[in-house]
Amino acid sequence: MLKNILIIFFSFNFFQNLSAITLEEYLSEVRSKNSGLLASQNAFFAKSKRAEEASFYFRPSLFMNGQYSDDQRPVNAPSFQGTQTLVSNYQLGLAQNFRTGTRAQVSYNYRHTEINGASVALLPRSAFYDMYPQIELTQSLWRNFFGAENRAFEQLQNSKLEASKLADQFHFKEIMLKAESAYCRYYFAEKALQVQKESLESAKKLRDWNKNRVLKNLTDEADLLQAESNYQSREIEFENTLIEVNSARKNFNTVREVDDNGENLNLMPSEKHSLANLHIPAKSIREDLLISLANSKMADAEAALGAEKNRPTFEVYGQYAHYGRDILLAEGIDKSFSNEHPYKVVGVRFSTPLDFLTANDYKNAYLQEKNAAHIGHQRKIFEAEKEWEELSRRFDEFKRRLELTVKMEEIQKKKLNVEKIQYGRGRTTTFQVLQFEQDYANAQLLKLKNQLELLSVYNQLKLFSEIKYE
Repeated sequence: MLKNILIIFFSFNFFQNLSAITLEEYLSEVRSKNSGLLASQNAFFAKSKRAEEASFYFRPSLFMNGQYSDDQRPVNAPSFQGTQTLVSNYQLGLAQNFRTGTRAQVSYNYRHTEINGASVALLPRSAFYDMYPQIELTQSLWRNFFGAENRAFEQLQNSKLEASKLADQFHFKEIMLKAESAYCRYYFAEKALQVQKESLESAKKLRDWNKNRVLKNLTDEADLLQAESNYQSREIEFENTLIEVNSARKNFNTVREVDDNGENLNLMPSEKHSLANLHIPAKSIREDLLISLANSKMADAEAALGAEKNRPTFEVYGQYAHYGRDILLAEGIDKSFSNEHPYKVVGVRFSTPLDFLTANDYKNAYLQEKNAAHIGHQRKIFEAEKEWEELSRRFDEFKRRLELTVKMEEIQKKKLNVEKIQYGRGRTTTFQVLQFEQDYANAQLLKLKNQLELLSVYNQLKLFSEIKYE
Protein backbone atom coordinates (compact mmCIF):
# COMPACT_ATOMS: atom_id res chain seq x y z
CA MET A 1 0.00 0.00 0.00
CA LEU A 2 1.11 3.52 -0.80
CA LYS A 3 0.75 4.75 2.77
CA ASN A 4 3.32 2.16 3.84
CA ILE A 5 5.98 3.26 1.37
CA LEU A 6 5.74 7.07 1.30
CA ILE A 7 9.06 8.84 1.58
CA ILE A 8 9.66 10.08 5.11
CA PHE A 9 10.80 13.68 5.30
CA PHE A 10 12.23 15.94 7.98
CA SER A 11 9.69 18.36 9.43
CA PHE A 12 9.51 21.51 7.35
CA ASN A 13 7.23 24.53 7.25
CA PHE A 14 5.50 23.50 4.02
CA PHE A 15 3.43 25.79 1.87
CA GLN A 16 -0.20 25.23 2.75
CA ASN A 17 -1.54 25.91 -0.72
CA LEU A 18 -4.47 24.37 -2.55
CA SER A 19 -2.35 24.07 -5.72
CA ALA A 20 0.41 22.14 -3.96
CA ILE A 21 1.21 18.68 -5.38
CA THR A 22 1.56 15.99 -2.75
CA LEU A 23 3.66 12.87 -3.20
CA GLU A 24 0.51 10.73 -3.30
CA GLU A 25 -0.99 12.87 -6.05
CA TYR A 26 2.23 12.80 -8.04
CA LEU A 27 2.60 9.01 -7.83
CA SER A 28 -1.05 8.61 -8.82
CA GLU A 29 -0.43 10.81 -11.85
CA VAL A 30 2.66 8.79 -12.79
CA ARG A 31 0.63 5.57 -12.58
CA SER A 32 -1.99 6.94 -14.94
CA LYS A 33 0.31 8.69 -17.46
CA ASN A 34 3.75 7.06 -17.61
CA SER A 35 3.64 4.93 -20.78
CA GLY A 36 6.56 2.71 -19.71
CA LEU A 37 4.82 1.95 -16.44
CA LEU A 38 1.48 1.30 -18.15
CA ALA A 39 3.20 -1.00 -20.65
CA SER A 40 4.86 -3.02 -17.87
CA GLN A 41 1.60 -3.18 -15.92
CA ASN A 42 -0.43 -4.38 -18.91
CA ALA A 43 2.25 -6.88 -19.89
CA PHE A 44 2.34 -8.25 -16.33
CA PHE A 45 -1.42 -8.71 -16.20
CA ALA A 46 -1.43 -10.32 -19.65
CA LYS A 47 1.29 -12.78 -18.68
CA SER A 48 -0.52 -13.58 -15.43
CA LYS A 49 -3.42 -14.82 -17.54
CA ARG A 50 -0.96 -17.11 -19.36
CA ALA A 51 0.13 -18.77 -16.12
CA GLU A 52 -1.25 -22.19 -17.18
CA GLU A 53 -0.12 -21.95 -20.80
CA ALA A 54 2.68 -24.50 -20.43
CA SER A 55 0.25 -27.14 -19.15
CA PHE A 56 -2.03 -26.54 -22.14
CA TYR A 57 -0.03 -29.20 -24.02
CA PHE A 58 -1.31 -31.83 -21.55
CA ARG A 59 -4.97 -30.99 -21.96
CA PRO A 60 -7.39 -32.88 -24.23
CA SER A 61 -7.69 -31.80 -27.85
CA LEU A 62 -10.32 -32.47 -30.46
CA PHE A 63 -9.24 -33.64 -33.90
CA MET A 64 -11.07 -34.29 -37.15
CA ASN A 65 -9.75 -35.83 -40.35
CA GLY A 66 -11.39 -36.18 -43.72
CA GLN A 67 -10.20 -37.78 -46.96
CA TYR A 68 -11.73 -38.64 -50.32
CA SER A 69 -9.90 -40.84 -52.85
CA ASP A 70 -10.64 -41.91 -56.43
CA ASP A 71 -8.40 -44.87 -57.29
CA GLN A 72 -8.33 -45.94 -60.96
CA ARG A 73 -4.91 -47.61 -60.95
CA PRO A 74 -4.62 -50.89 -62.88
CA VAL A 75 -5.25 -54.05 -60.85
CA ASN A 76 -4.47 -57.74 -61.45
CA ALA A 77 -8.09 -58.94 -61.18
CA PRO A 78 -10.50 -56.25 -62.46
CA SER A 79 -13.47 -58.57 -62.29
CA PHE A 80 -12.93 -58.91 -58.54
CA GLN A 81 -11.13 -55.67 -57.64
CA GLY A 82 -12.94 -53.41 -60.08
CA THR A 83 -11.55 -50.64 -62.24
CA GLN A 84 -12.35 -47.77 -59.89
CA THR A 85 -12.46 -47.55 -56.10
CA LEU A 86 -14.02 -44.53 -54.39
CA VAL A 87 -13.31 -44.14 -50.68
CA SER A 88 -14.53 -41.47 -48.24
CA ASN A 89 -12.80 -41.43 -44.84
CA TYR A 90 -13.81 -39.31 -41.83
CA GLN A 91 -12.44 -39.42 -38.30
CA LEU A 92 -13.51 -37.57 -35.14
CA GLY A 93 -11.80 -38.03 -31.79
CA LEU A 94 -10.04 -36.80 -28.70
CA ALA A 95 -6.30 -36.91 -28.01
CA GLN A 96 -4.24 -36.15 -24.94
CA ASN A 97 -0.55 -36.03 -24.04
CA PHE A 98 0.45 -37.12 -20.54
CA ARG A 99 3.46 -36.10 -18.47
CA THR A 100 4.51 -39.77 -18.47
CA GLY A 101 5.35 -39.53 -22.17
CA THR A 102 2.14 -41.33 -23.12
CA ARG A 103 -0.16 -40.20 -25.92
CA ALA A 104 -3.73 -41.50 -26.05
CA GLN A 105 -6.31 -41.18 -28.82
CA VAL A 106 -9.95 -42.18 -28.84
CA SER A 107 -11.79 -41.78 -32.12
CA TYR A 108 -14.77 -42.87 -34.12
CA ASN A 109 -14.15 -43.62 -37.80
CA TYR A 110 -16.38 -43.58 -40.84
CA ARG A 111 -15.40 -45.10 -44.19
CA HIS A 112 -17.54 -45.53 -47.25
CA THR A 113 -16.15 -47.68 -50.06
CA GLU A 114 -17.58 -47.99 -53.58
CA ILE A 115 -15.98 -50.36 -56.11
CA ASN A 116 -16.97 -49.89 -59.75
CA GLY A 117 -16.24 -52.21 -62.68
CA ALA A 118 -16.23 -55.46 -60.69
CA SER A 119 -18.30 -58.54 -61.52
CA VAL A 120 -21.52 -58.68 -59.54
CA ALA A 121 -21.12 -62.41 -59.20
CA LEU A 122 -17.65 -62.10 -57.70
CA LEU A 123 -18.33 -58.97 -55.68
CA PRO A 124 -22.01 -58.75 -54.78
CA ARG A 125 -21.45 -55.95 -52.24
CA SER A 126 -19.59 -53.31 -54.20
CA ALA A 127 -20.58 -50.45 -51.87
CA PHE A 128 -20.42 -50.71 -48.09
CA TYR A 129 -19.71 -48.82 -44.87
CA ASP A 130 -16.94 -49.52 -42.35
CA MET A 131 -17.68 -47.96 -38.96
CA TYR A 132 -15.42 -48.45 -35.97
CA PRO A 133 -14.43 -46.86 -32.64
CA GLN A 134 -10.68 -47.00 -31.99
CA ILE A 135 -8.28 -46.55 -29.09
CA GLU A 136 -4.59 -45.91 -29.71
CA LEU A 137 -1.81 -45.63 -27.09
CA THR A 138 1.81 -44.65 -27.70
CA GLN A 139 4.51 -44.82 -25.03
CA SER A 140 8.09 -43.47 -25.27
CA LEU A 141 10.78 -45.86 -24.05
CA TRP A 142 13.96 -43.91 -24.89
CA ARG A 143 13.68 -40.30 -25.98
CA ASN A 144 11.14 -38.62 -23.72
CA PHE A 145 11.23 -41.69 -21.45
CA PHE A 146 8.58 -41.28 -18.76
CA GLY A 147 7.91 -37.76 -20.13
CA ALA A 148 11.36 -36.27 -19.49
CA GLU A 149 11.17 -34.12 -22.63
CA ASN A 150 7.58 -33.08 -21.90
CA ARG A 151 8.44 -31.97 -18.38
CA ALA A 152 11.54 -30.11 -19.55
CA PHE A 153 9.45 -28.29 -22.16
CA GLU A 154 6.87 -27.37 -19.51
CA GLN A 155 9.59 -26.10 -17.16
CA LEU A 156 11.16 -24.07 -19.98
CA GLN A 157 7.88 -22.36 -20.82
CA ASN A 158 7.06 -21.69 -17.16
CA SER A 159 10.52 -20.25 -16.48
CA LYS A 160 10.37 -17.99 -19.53
CA LEU A 161 6.99 -16.66 -18.48
CA GLU A 162 8.08 -16.20 -14.87
CA ALA A 163 11.24 -14.33 -15.88
CA SER A 164 9.23 -12.07 -18.17
CA LYS A 165 6.62 -11.36 -15.48
CA LEU A 166 9.31 -10.56 -12.91
CA ALA A 167 11.03 -8.22 -15.38
CA ASP A 168 7.76 -6.32 -15.87
CA GLN A 169 7.20 -6.20 -12.12
CA PHE A 170 10.75 -4.99 -11.46
CA HIS A 171 10.47 -2.34 -14.19
CA PHE A 172 7.20 -1.13 -12.65
CA LYS A 173 8.85 -0.88 -9.23
CA GLU A 174 11.89 0.93 -10.65
CA ILE A 175 9.70 3.54 -12.35
CA MET A 176 7.72 4.19 -9.16
CA LEU A 177 10.90 4.57 -7.11
CA LYS A 178 12.30 6.79 -9.86
CA ALA A 179 9.16 8.91 -9.51
CA GLU A 180 9.68 9.20 -5.75
CA SER A 181 13.31 10.19 -6.33
CA ALA A 182 12.26 12.76 -8.94
CA TYR A 183 9.80 14.26 -6.47
CA CYS A 184 12.43 14.43 -3.70
CA ARG A 185 15.07 15.87 -6.00
CA TYR A 186 12.77 18.64 -7.22
CA TYR A 187 11.50 19.40 -3.71
CA PHE A 188 14.96 19.70 -2.17
CA ALA A 189 16.26 21.68 -5.15
CA GLU A 190 13.51 24.26 -4.56
CA LYS A 191 14.26 24.37 -0.83
CA ALA A 192 17.97 24.81 -1.58
CA LEU A 193 17.14 27.62 -4.02
CA GLN A 194 15.24 29.46 -1.29
CA VAL A 195 18.21 29.18 1.04
CA GLN A 196 20.61 30.24 -1.75
CA LYS A 197 18.47 33.27 -2.48
CA GLU A 198 18.57 34.35 1.16
CA SER A 199 22.29 33.65 1.26
CA LEU A 200 22.82 35.75 -1.86
CA GLU A 201 20.91 38.63 -0.34
CA SER A 202 23.02 38.40 2.82
CA ALA A 203 26.21 38.35 0.73
CA LYS A 204 25.00 41.45 -1.15
CA LYS A 205 24.30 43.27 2.11
CA LEU A 206 27.73 42.27 3.38
CA ARG A 207 29.37 43.59 0.20
CA ASP A 208 27.44 46.85 0.31
CA TRP A 209 28.28 47.28 3.98
CA ASN A 210 32.00 46.90 3.27
CA LYS A 211 31.72 49.20 0.25
CA ASN A 212 30.29 51.99 2.42
CA ARG A 213 33.02 51.49 4.99
CA VAL A 214 35.71 51.72 2.30
CA LEU A 215 34.16 54.94 0.97
CA LYS A 216 34.30 56.34 4.52
CA ASN A 217 37.89 55.13 4.94
CA LEU A 218 36.81 52.97 7.87
CA THR A 219 38.30 49.72 6.54
CA ASP A 220 40.83 48.42 4.10
CA GLU A 221 39.85 47.69 0.48
CA ALA A 222 40.86 44.06 1.03
CA ASP A 223 37.73 43.56 3.14
CA LEU A 224 35.62 44.84 0.24
CA LEU A 225 37.37 42.53 -2.20
CA GLN A 226 36.77 39.62 0.12
CA ALA A 227 33.10 40.54 0.44
CA GLU A 228 32.85 40.96 -3.33
CA SER A 229 34.44 37.55 -3.85
CA ASN A 230 32.01 36.03 -1.37
CA TYR A 231 29.09 37.64 -3.22
CA GLN A 232 30.31 36.33 -6.58
CA SER A 233 30.67 32.83 -5.11
CA ARG A 234 27.15 32.95 -3.74
CA GLU A 235 25.87 34.18 -7.08
CA ILE A 236 27.54 31.26 -8.88
CA GLU A 237 26.08 28.84 -6.32
CA PHE A 238 22.66 30.41 -6.81
CA GLU A 239 22.93 30.02 -10.60
CA ASN A 240 24.04 26.39 -10.23
CA THR A 241 21.12 25.67 -7.91
CA LEU A 242 18.76 27.38 -10.36
CA ILE A 243 20.07 25.09 -13.11
CA GLU A 244 19.49 22.10 -10.81
CA VAL A 245 15.93 23.28 -10.10
CA ASN A 246 15.17 23.55 -13.82
CA SER A 247 16.74 20.13 -14.49
CA ALA A 248 14.87 18.55 -11.55
CA ARG A 249 11.59 20.13 -12.69
CA LYS A 250 12.04 18.78 -16.24
CA ASN A 251 12.83 15.34 -14.87
CA PHE A 252 9.81 15.61 -12.55
CA ASN A 253 7.54 16.35 -15.51
CA THR A 254 9.20 13.79 -17.79
CA VAL A 255 8.46 10.96 -15.37
CA ARG A 256 4.78 11.89 -15.31
CA GLU A 257 4.92 12.60 -19.09
CA VAL A 258 3.78 16.22 -18.92
CA ASP A 259 5.27 18.94 -21.14
CA ASP A 260 7.56 21.24 -19.17
CA ASN A 261 6.45 24.87 -19.51
CA GLY A 262 9.11 26.31 -17.22
CA GLU A 263 6.63 26.99 -14.42
CA ASN A 264 7.87 26.14 -10.95
CA LEU A 265 5.53 23.98 -8.91
CA ASN A 266 4.73 23.96 -5.23
CA LEU A 267 5.48 20.52 -3.78
CA MET A 268 4.09 19.47 -0.44
CA PRO A 269 5.00 16.02 0.91
CA SER A 270 1.99 14.62 2.73
CA GLU A 271 4.01 12.93 5.50
CA LYS A 272 6.02 15.02 7.97
CA HIS A 273 7.94 12.50 9.99
CA SER A 274 11.49 12.94 11.08
CA LEU A 275 14.25 11.31 9.10
CA ALA A 276 15.72 10.43 12.46
CA ASN A 277 13.03 7.73 12.71
CA LEU A 278 13.86 6.31 9.28
CA HIS A 279 15.16 2.73 9.35
CA ILE A 280 16.57 0.28 6.83
CA PRO A 281 13.62 -1.58 5.26
CA ALA A 282 13.24 -5.31 5.77
CA LYS A 283 15.33 -7.17 3.23
CA SER A 284 13.72 -9.44 0.66
CA ILE A 285 14.86 -11.15 -2.54
CA ARG A 286 15.12 -8.53 -5.25
CA GLU A 287 13.17 -9.22 -8.43
CA ASP A 288 16.26 -9.21 -10.64
CA LEU A 289 17.66 -12.08 -8.55
CA LEU A 290 14.42 -13.98 -9.07
CA ILE A 291 14.78 -13.28 -12.79
CA SER A 292 18.30 -14.70 -12.66
CA LEU A 293 16.97 -17.78 -10.86
CA ALA A 294 14.28 -18.22 -13.53
CA ASN A 295 16.95 -17.91 -16.23
CA SER A 296 18.96 -20.59 -14.44
CA LYS A 297 15.91 -22.88 -14.49
CA MET A 298 15.49 -22.12 -18.18
CA ALA A 299 19.07 -23.25 -18.78
CA ASP A 300 18.33 -26.48 -16.87
CA ALA A 301 15.27 -27.13 -19.01
CA GLU A 302 17.10 -26.31 -22.26
CA ALA A 303 19.91 -28.69 -21.30
CA ALA A 304 17.37 -31.44 -20.60
CA LEU A 305 15.61 -30.76 -23.90
CA GLY A 306 18.92 -30.74 -25.74
CA ALA A 307 19.84 -34.10 -24.27
CA GLU A 308 16.43 -35.63 -25.03
CA LYS A 309 15.95 -34.43 -28.60
CA ASN A 310 19.26 -35.97 -29.74
CA ARG A 311 18.47 -39.40 -28.29
CA PRO A 312 17.09 -42.29 -30.38
CA THR A 313 13.31 -42.52 -30.62
CA PHE A 314 11.92 -45.86 -29.46
CA GLU A 315 8.16 -46.13 -28.99
CA VAL A 316 5.73 -48.94 -28.40
CA TYR A 317 2.18 -48.44 -29.57
CA GLY A 318 -1.08 -50.32 -29.70
CA GLN A 319 -4.46 -49.96 -31.37
CA TYR A 320 -7.77 -51.60 -30.65
CA ALA A 321 -10.98 -51.19 -32.67
CA HIS A 322 -14.38 -52.79 -33.25
CA TYR A 323 -15.21 -53.03 -36.94
CA GLY A 324 -18.73 -52.97 -38.24
CA ARG A 325 -19.29 -53.41 -41.98
CA ASP A 326 -22.58 -53.27 -43.79
CA ILE A 327 -24.15 -51.91 -46.94
CA LEU A 328 -26.41 -49.81 -44.70
CA LEU A 329 -24.99 -47.00 -42.59
CA ALA A 330 -27.24 -47.63 -39.58
CA GLU A 331 -26.39 -51.32 -39.53
CA GLY A 332 -22.70 -50.55 -39.80
CA ILE A 333 -22.95 -48.23 -36.79
CA ASP A 334 -24.74 -50.88 -34.73
CA LYS A 335 -22.16 -53.53 -35.59
CA SER A 336 -19.28 -51.18 -34.67
CA PHE A 337 -20.32 -51.37 -31.03
CA SER A 338 -20.27 -55.14 -30.92
CA ASN A 339 -17.20 -57.25 -30.36
CA GLU A 340 -17.85 -59.39 -33.41
CA HIS A 341 -14.95 -58.10 -35.53
CA PRO A 342 -12.17 -56.72 -33.29
CA TYR A 343 -9.00 -55.23 -34.71
CA LYS A 344 -5.75 -55.24 -32.68
CA VAL A 345 -2.32 -53.82 -33.43
CA VAL A 346 0.88 -53.82 -31.37
CA GLY A 347 4.09 -52.36 -32.76
CA VAL A 348 7.31 -50.48 -32.17
CA ARG A 349 8.93 -47.49 -33.84
CA PHE A 350 12.65 -46.74 -33.79
CA SER A 351 14.81 -44.01 -35.29
CA THR A 352 18.20 -42.61 -34.36
CA PRO A 353 20.59 -39.93 -35.62
CA LEU A 354 23.75 -41.39 -37.11
CA ASP A 355 26.08 -38.48 -36.35
CA PHE A 356 26.69 -39.55 -32.76
CA LEU A 357 29.75 -37.32 -32.25
CA THR A 358 27.91 -34.14 -33.19
CA ALA A 359 24.91 -35.09 -31.06
CA ASN A 360 27.25 -35.63 -28.09
CA ASP A 361 28.92 -32.25 -28.72
CA TYR A 362 25.53 -30.56 -28.65
CA LYS A 363 24.71 -32.29 -25.38
CA ASN A 364 27.96 -31.08 -23.81
CA ALA A 365 27.34 -27.56 -25.11
CA TYR A 366 23.93 -27.47 -23.41
CA LEU A 367 25.55 -28.63 -20.16
CA GLN A 368 28.14 -25.85 -20.40
CA GLU A 369 25.37 -23.28 -20.91
CA LYS A 370 23.59 -24.71 -17.87
CA ASN A 371 26.72 -24.43 -15.72
CA ALA A 372 27.34 -20.88 -16.98
CA ALA A 373 23.81 -19.86 -15.99
CA HIS A 374 24.26 -21.29 -12.48
CA ILE A 375 27.63 -19.56 -12.05
CA GLY A 376 26.15 -16.28 -13.30
CA HIS A 377 23.27 -16.60 -10.85
CA GLN A 378 25.62 -17.19 -7.92
CA ARG A 379 27.68 -14.17 -8.97
CA LYS A 380 24.54 -12.02 -9.09
CA ILE A 381 23.59 -13.16 -5.59
CA PHE A 382 27.09 -12.23 -4.37
CA GLU A 383 26.94 -8.80 -6.02
CA ALA A 384 23.47 -8.11 -4.62
CA GLU A 385 24.60 -9.05 -1.12
CA LYS A 386 27.60 -6.72 -1.35
CA GLU A 387 25.40 -3.95 -2.74
CA TRP A 388 22.99 -4.35 0.18
CA GLU A 389 25.85 -4.22 2.67
CA GLU A 390 27.30 -1.09 1.02
CA LEU A 391 23.94 0.67 0.88
CA SER A 392 23.25 -0.24 4.51
CA ARG A 393 26.64 1.14 5.52
CA ARG A 394 26.07 4.36 3.57
CA PHE A 395 22.58 4.69 5.05
CA ASP A 396 23.97 4.53 8.59
CA GLU A 397 26.72 7.00 7.70
CA PHE A 398 24.33 9.48 6.09
CA LYS A 399 21.97 9.17 9.04
CA ARG A 400 24.76 9.92 11.53
CA ARG A 401 25.96 12.76 9.33
CA LEU A 402 22.43 14.16 9.15
CA GLU A 403 22.17 14.13 12.94
CA LEU A 404 25.34 16.21 13.09
CA THR A 405 24.16 18.67 10.42
CA VAL A 406 20.83 19.09 12.21
CA LYS A 407 22.66 19.94 15.44
CA MET A 408 24.96 22.28 13.57
CA GLU A 409 21.99 24.05 11.95
CA GLU A 410 20.36 24.48 15.35
CA ILE A 411 23.58 25.91 16.78
CA GLN A 412 24.03 28.28 13.82
CA LYS A 413 20.44 29.44 14.15
CA LYS A 414 20.82 30.08 17.88
CA LYS A 415 24.09 31.86 17.24
CA LEU A 416 22.44 34.10 14.65
CA ASN A 417 19.48 34.88 16.91
CA VAL A 418 21.78 35.78 19.79
CA GLU A 419 23.87 37.96 17.49
CA LYS A 420 20.75 39.77 16.27
CA ILE A 421 19.76 40.47 19.89
CA GLN A 422 23.26 41.76 20.56
CA TYR A 423 23.05 43.91 17.43
CA GLY A 424 19.77 45.41 18.66
CA ARG A 425 21.53 46.36 21.88
CA GLY A 426 24.43 47.88 19.97
CA ARG A 427 26.95 45.33 21.19
CA THR A 428 27.99 43.89 17.81
CA THR A 429 28.41 44.92 14.20
CA THR A 430 26.36 44.47 11.04
CA PHE A 431 29.26 42.50 9.61
CA GLN A 432 28.97 39.89 12.34
CA VAL A 433 25.23 39.52 11.82
CA LEU A 434 25.66 39.13 8.06
CA GLN A 435 28.49 36.68 8.53
CA PHE A 436 26.38 34.59 10.91
CA GLU A 437 23.54 34.62 8.38
CA GLN A 438 25.98 33.16 5.87
CA ASP A 439 27.01 30.47 8.35
CA TYR A 440 23.36 29.61 9.03
CA ALA A 441 22.62 29.39 5.29
CA ASN A 442 25.58 27.04 4.79
CA ALA A 443 24.30 24.83 7.60
CA GLN A 444 20.83 24.74 6.01
CA LEU A 445 22.26 23.78 2.61
CA LEU A 446 24.41 21.07 4.14
CA LYS A 447 21.40 19.63 5.95
CA LEU A 448 19.32 19.64 2.75
CA LYS A 449 22.14 17.90 0.89
CA ASN A 450 22.39 15.18 3.53
CA GLN A 451 18.62 14.72 3.58
CA LEU A 452 18.55 14.16 -0.17
CA GLU A 453 21.53 11.77 -0.03
CA LEU A 454 19.89 9.78 2.78
CA LEU A 455 16.60 9.51 0.88
CA SER A 456 18.46 8.52 -2.30
CA VAL A 457 20.15 5.61 -0.49
CA TYR A 458 16.85 4.71 1.17
CA ASN A 459 15.16 4.47 -2.25
CA GLN A 460 17.90 2.14 -3.47
CA LEU A 461 17.41 -0.03 -0.39
CA LYS A 462 13.69 -0.24 -1.12
CA LEU A 463 14.52 -2.12 -4.32
CA PHE A 464 15.53 -4.98 -1.99
CA SER A 465 12.31 -4.77 0.05
CA GLU A 466 8.85 -6.28 -0.42
CA ILE A 467 7.32 -2.92 -1.32
CA LYS A 468 4.31 -3.38 -3.58
CA TYR A 469 2.74 -0.68 -5.69
CA GLU A 470 -0.94 -0.86 -6.66
